[in-house]
Amino acid sequence: MGPVQMTAIDIAVVVCDYGGTLTTPEDPVDLVSGCRPVESTAAATLRLLHQRHLRLMLGSNNSATQNRRLALRRAGVEHLFTDVLTSEELGYGKPDPRFYAAVLNAAACPPEQVLFVGNNYRTDVAAPISHGMRAVLIRPHGRLIDGEELPIDHAQVISFPRLPAFLGERHAR
Repeated sequence: MGPVQMTAIDIAVVVCDYGGTLTTPEDPVDLVSGCRPVESTAAATLRLLHQRHLRLMLGSNNSATQNRRLALRRAGVEHLFTDVLTSEELGYGKPDPRFYAAVLNAAACPPEQVLFVGNNYRTDVAAPISHGMRAVLIRPHGRLIDGEELPIDHAQVISFPRLPAFLGERHAR
């Protein structure tokens, strides 16, 4: 049996990791923002999720030399995000429990309506699940590593642009 499909109606907020989720390692680092640029297909996916009335948040670790807001602005998608939570701004990052508490506080909805999407099993899947959120793991090669296991109502996709199809159609409220 295939994975249980989440419907967008179950999800109110999509929290995106940045590196490896919205970007690809093949792209060079932008010298102005200090970040790899948001991939064009990821930017299109963010616009589609926003059109489906899903709130978008960024939940990312970063260094002092990486300006995630500027990278999102340069990609033309910063305005789509209601909140940009970075480890540099908060003073703590993933997997610190305070990071996920900050995400849930900003989301202002029940944890089960928050979907965390990222490419790191420990920080983008296991930790959000332990805080009651749902999660989608991005794995380009489609493989879990030994010791990784996705609970039944969480899933994996091969790329961020596959997320809308996975979520299904959002019905009008």
